[in-house]
Amino acid sequence: MAPLFILLCLSHLSGHAQTEKNTDYIDYEELTGNVLQHLKEAQAKVRFIGSAGLREQALKLPLDSKARVSLLIAPGNKQMQGTQIVNYRKDGVLMIYKYFTATAREPEKVQLYATATALTEDGVCVSNWHVFMGMVQPEEMLAANDSVTFVVTLKGDIYPIERILSFNKNADAAIFKIKTGTDHLSPIPLGKELAVGETVHTLTNPEQYVYYYSKGVVARKTANHKIGPMGNRMEITADYAKGSSGGPILDDKGNMAGMVSTTYSIYAHDQPQMNLQMVVKKTIPAQSIRMLIQVQ
Repeated sequence: MAPLFILLCLSHLSGHAQTEKNTDYIDYEELTGNVLQHLKEAQAKVRFIGSAGLREQALKLPLDSKARVSLLIAPGNKQMQGTQIVNYRKDGVLMIYKYFTATAREPEKVQLYATATALTEDGVCVSNWHVFMGMVQPEEMLAANDSVTFVVTLKGDIYPIERILSFNKNADAAIFKIKTGTDHLSPIPLGKELAVGETVHTLTNPEQYVYYYSKGVVARKTANHKIGPMGNRMEITADYAKGSSGGPILDDKGNMAGMVSTTYSIYAHDQPQMNLQMVVKKTIPAQSIRMLIQVQ
């Protein structure tokens, strides 16, 4: 009977090894560490418009311009678990990077700057107005060595930003187009407004902790009557931090119900700031994004 026992043990170990192999562990340090090399490889194949060129193009846009977009992906209507939401939507979450040329003090470098969400297969994406502030705000200036702004996918693919389509400061939102060639993105459909107490999910890029998932609820919805609908904000309890700007706020069906915007920290003592008690997470509702789009 010993051979049979050994065979059963080997079968069990083989199955265990297969399970371990399929576990979704990703070397994120390798992913982000290879960006500069992959950028140079991509630039050898495709023309990248520099940050200054994007600024020149964006400043010519009328302030009330809308992006002409074909939103072909219908919102989902099936309830999903958090693991399913991450698996279905992670490829629609992008990293926004900047390439800085070398200076007398520093070598050339790439810097993870923010998050973006794919809206269409052919490269229309959304992020925050403040992410592109140096390009869309006339009084702002780009750093002299701010050479190229581009996006990186979870798979490590790199795409140049082709042009900025529309933006609104009050909504803290900007629609832009990346050049994907023959590749297709995995867009995340725009969903409906959420009520206070409903569940939200985030998948964003806070600094080096890229593709970080967090779950919470809508804590409060606020309005700014001096601004109007573009001043609406949805405050949530799901966690995020700098680098998460532009990341999707997802509902239980995997639809984009909002977008990360800012945080506000509450301290027990303000001067100096001591004893952090709470961080309020302010997000942009999906309706504000829709108002920047002219559906084709």
